[in-house]
Amino acid sequence: MDAVELGGRIRLAHACLQAVATACEADILHVKGYAATEGFYRSNRHSTDADILVRPGHVEVFTHRLVTDGWEKVTDFSSGSAFHHAATFRHPWWGAVDIHRYFPGMDAHAEENFERLWATRQSLPIAHYPCAVPSDADQILLIMLHAGRDGWRGSLDIQYLRRVLSPRDLERMRRRAAEFGAEIALAASLGELGDYRHHPDYLLWKYMTVGGSRIDEWVARYSAARTLRAKARVAASSLLVNKDHLAMRLGRRPSRADVATEWVGRVRQAGTEIGQRVRGVLKGSEGRESP
Repeated sequence: MDAVELGGRIRLAHACLQAVATACEADILHVKGYAATEGFYRSNRHSTDADILVRPGHVEVFTHRLVTDGWEKVTDFSSGSAFHHAATFRHPWWGAVDIHRYFPGMDAHAEENFERLWATRQSLPIAHYPCAVPSDADQILLIMLHAGRDGWRGSLDIQYLRRVLSPRDLERMRRRAAEFGAEIALAASLGELGDYRHHPDYLLWKYMTVGGSRIDEWVARYSAARTLRAKARVAASSLLVNKDHLAMRLGRRPSRADVATEWVGRVRQAGTEIGQRVRGVLKGSEGRESP
């Protein structure tokens, strides 16, 4: 399937998702990709799936209706990403969609932040079907916030927006991000993360922007957890196999043997990384002590 055909399929998926939301009276906003106003991405930018943001209080009824209408859950919210913000569903006709219950960087007050976006929403025809999307300013902000988690492609998105936005526009984005409590997420995308070195989410956003080892990821998740209970869940999860991701890699539901093999591999990888980290620390200590 080429980019043009895939783009048409994703647009039809957006229209289908809006029809489902209307039928079950769920509030959804179509975000990023082909739901964005023309000109907010560079001309050769393509997406591979649909993305929607659902009012947190409507997530359960909406996802239940999706399953009833033939969508299959691929990953759950708890297994989708380090932020636990989205679940992936797939339809045999319309392809994949990421269902966001909040947007990373805006998760501290998810319901209130959705209402802020909803209050200034507009209607955009996608596949000739009226779909609810954020205001133009909020669309740009969401694209910028996502860029910090999108690697090389995200860096190109930021470069493009820096060229088309004026300094006044960029300052407006900073003020709007502050309203959502998303300053650190925006800083990660703009290369200004060092200004938030003492923020609890600093290591997590650093991992998202520059990468790192599995140990780095779990240390970052632990640091970002706000309560002792949340930290305990992170610690326990680090020992478990993500069955949803394993299923995607295998192309089928994993067997017990598959899970056991994956777990042994994770333990070995963790041991290797810890060993490398210890040797690096010891070598650094020796270097400091030498004349």
